Amino acid sequence: MSLIKEISSEINKVITELRKVLAAESLDILIAQSEIREVGGRKVVVKKFTSEIGLLKWLPPAIFLRASYPFAIAPRERFKRETKFMEFGEWSGFRVPRILSTDEVELVVVREYVEGEVVRCDRVADVRTLGKVLAEVHSRGFSLGDVKPTNFLISGSVPYVIDAEQSTRFREDMGSWDLVVVAFFISLASYVGTEKFRDLFGEFSESYLKSGGSRESYCGIISPKNAVMLTFMPLPNVLALSDVKKAYC
Repeated sequence: MSLIKEISSEINKVITELRKVLAAESLDILIAQSEIREVGGRKVVVKKFTSEIGLLKWLPPAIFLRASYPFAIAPRERFKRETKFMEFGEWSGFRVPRILSTDEVELVVVREYVEGEVVRCDRVADVRTLGKVLAEVHSRGFSLGDVKPTNFLISGSVPYVIDAEQSTRFREDMGSWDLVVVAFFISLASYVGTEKFRDLFGEFSESYLKSGGSRESYCGIISPKNAVMLTFMPLPNVLALSDVKKAYC
């Protein structure tokens, strides 16, 4: 009953915010949570955590994937998670955009704009890079939750994590969620070929584990908590994932 009340409360918050937007005829803020601006001759990214698109974006995962990962809906919580990750200051194998200013009242972050290429899950070099990045994220006590490829950039030869609003304290099961989502996106990128998926996930696995990633998280990738994500993958790819995992667990 308490879970239903909590979900209902979050839905009511979203509806209330949407009503405010409609009343103010400010439909443009539904288009995007972040926007690129030019300030003093340089590009910056302005991210508004109270943007209703952010609320709507995270409502379904927070409800339907609640057993898999503690997704945050509330703007202030997402603001806190992202700034904590970006200001951690001890990343060495990758970079994060430098935060230029924050508004803790309006929940706005202004950060540097990073020019780069989005990580591609159909390229060996990129999945190996992703393995190294996630290994460091997990070994430093964080999990990301949202590990879609567009949240990672390669600028020159330097990897960046550019979105961390769902990051939270690391646990082995949280780490396994990050890994199964990577497997899902590799599966999408190599949908036509199970062998290609096997090779790419094998490269990712080797990179993650050799870079100090959590073996417990890796070996727990096929679990009831990750069942929803696994069902969205073709069965031959799930079987290939299981075969690759056996080599390391």
